[in-house]
Amino acid sequence: MAVKFSQKSHPTNGGKKRNANTRNRGLSVISSKFDIDGDGNLDKFEKLARSLDVKNQGNITPEVVVDLLREQDALRKRQWLLLFGNIIQWLPIIAGAAFTFLKFSERQYEQNVSGRIMTSMDYIREGAMTPEEIQSLWELSDGKAYPLTDKQRQDYLRDGFVVLPNFLTGEESGALDKVVTYNLNEMAFPDLLTKCSRKFHGEYYHSTVTHKFWQQPRISDVLSTMALEGDVPYMVTSEILEMPSGAPCIPQWHWDFLTFPQNFNASFTTGTQIWWSSEEVDSNVGGGLAFLPGSHKWANEVDEGASLHPCFAMNLFEPLSPECSQLLDREMVIPNLTPKDIVVFSRFTLHRSVARNPAVPFKSATGRRGYTLRVGSARSVFKQDTMQCFPSHPSSNFQGQLKKGQRYDSVIDEDSGLPTPDAIYRPMNVQDSEEQVVQGGGGRSMSNTAFLRYSAQGIIRQKIKWKLAKYVEDAINTVTKSQLVDISCKAVPTPDA
Repeated sequence: MAVKFSQKSHPTNGGKKRNANTRNRGLSVISSKFDIDGDGNLDKFEKLARSLDVKNQGNITPEVVVDLLREQDALRKRQWLLLFGNIIQWLPIIAGAAFTFLKFSERQYEQNVSGRIMTSMDYIREGAMTPEEIQSLWELSDGKAYPLTDKQRQDYLRDGFVVLPNFLTGEESGALDKVVTYNLNEMAFPDLLTKCSRKFHGEYYHSTVTHKFWQQPRISDVLSTMALEGDVPYMVTSEILEMPSGAPCIPQWHWDFLTFPQNFNASFTTGTQIWWSSEEVDSNVGGGLAFLPGSHKWANEVDEGASLHPCFAMNLFEPLSPECSQLLDREMVIPNLTPKDIVVFSRFTLHRSVARNPAVPFKSATGRRGYTLRVGSARSVFKQDTMQCFPSHPSSNFQGQLKKGQRYDSVIDEDSGLPTPDAIYRPMNVQDSEEQVVQGGGGRSMSNTAFLRYSAQGIIRQKIKWKLAKYVEDAINTVTKSQLVDISCKAVPTPDA
């Protein structure tokens, strides 16, 4: 029995019936039977039904209907198979992303809340280092001072950075790489914000070995004499970034004053930093850092010869102008460094990562490890929030932190001349014992509430007040071809104390 279509009347959109003979004058008698809505034309579904009338009788045979149902069933099965195949195809990516996010959250929590501290016995017990290697890091060059020259000091003051060759021996650099690698494996998280493969922020807070490594005269005397106008250097934070051979970690030009919890409108001699590379890097093989000489005097007008540079303000979040990009690329310097060398540079000096030459990949399969210590002077003034659109430094929220407006050296007890046990930023001219580091570890962590508040603050500042608002602002202003809306958070420092 065939499926028949009425020739006399058809329902319309209004539910009424109209005579097909008066409505379908443009259609043949047979085709008009498929004009279900009676509008005198066949839509695509009506045409499809008409095409199934292979006998041209105004009806569809049961065989055609059965074949059509079979095709639909087969199509549904193919769709399910396709969906299942897509799930299988994307499952590793989804699982990898989920694992990365979970690992990121776990390690962030571990670094900022748990207060875990790895002692020398942990490295020895795990076979990561020998007691002799650890001792060599605690007494560099057997306690000998580094032969700093007046030229090196003048170069630093003029350019904002300087390379100190052979600061470590080959054995010391090898031992440092071992402890850095161990710390990465134990507590680093996947870096979701840059192209670095792994990151460990606030590293020395969690290791007695590197904590004591930085607190020795060979390091503190050089920083005090060369970069801080004789002030005692204070450890602010340290970080390890692992850069793969395939891409530079942070290819954008930037200043690290963003991560210095201290007053912005201050001399460049109030903050400096040390950078060490686990691999040889230079302008030919790449993989290191590029610096812009003289840019340490671009941020403010505090120091002699300093002035606010037009390339400074637009750099923080906005893309560089073509003029600034050309200037930086033309004037940049890429130092030659071996694992025995260090480079010291101001917190205000512009720098960026340099891509590795693909023909000369890093020796390590996981990439180059870059180790940075950020240092403030005794006269540095603590400031919790550095930038309006940038989340405050994690250590700013630690339980034992300074109050806004306090100097770094306010942690020194007037009677003993020593830092208080729970002080977070430690002077580098006094070497703490492992027991002191462990006992004071509670102050170098956040409460659960503070961690949640800090995480939410970062999302609100960077993702909502800056990026989302910026997208809306740009979209409206582009359509209106005017500066009609100005709602995004501005890339400017917060007021100093």
